[in-house]
Amino acid sequence: MTKILLPIDGSPRSARTAAMLRQMFDPSDVEVTLVTVIVREIRSEVSQEYEKVFHAEQAKLDNMRDELPLYTVKTKILAGAPGPEIVRYAESHDIDIIMMTRSSRGPLRRMGSVATYIVKKAPYIDLIIMHEAHESKEEAAE
Repeated sequence: MTKILLPIDGSPRSARTAAMLRQMFDPSDVEVTLVTVIVREIRSEVSQEYEKVFHAEQAKLDNMRDELPLYTVKTKILAGAPGPEIVRYAESHDIDIIMMTRSSRGPLRRMGSVATYIVKKAPYIDLIIMHEAHESKEEAAE
């Protein structure tokens, strides 16, 4: 069984990654883990704010899991810097594929920092990084 990691941030762009997964992989062939990362600064606050953020992130994961009803799906909330945490999780859980949509930032429309980090630090893991040619104005501002 192929293990796929889908890092999500709740954006429409990451939601489309789930749609692409459905087109590319049969549910019986893969195990999917949806992961989101809470930045360390928020996690270090032992407060109602952290609980609020945690529950909001879990809701995003649950909504995405609902988009994949026929798949075996796990969810995980990580804390820290997104790139390193995603790579660390992938390494420690024998992930075969990290599948994400790159953010197109800046005039040169380069990959965002998280995707760039993953490409550099997880070269032994298959990566599927999708580029979307037609972003909405809201997504381009992300």
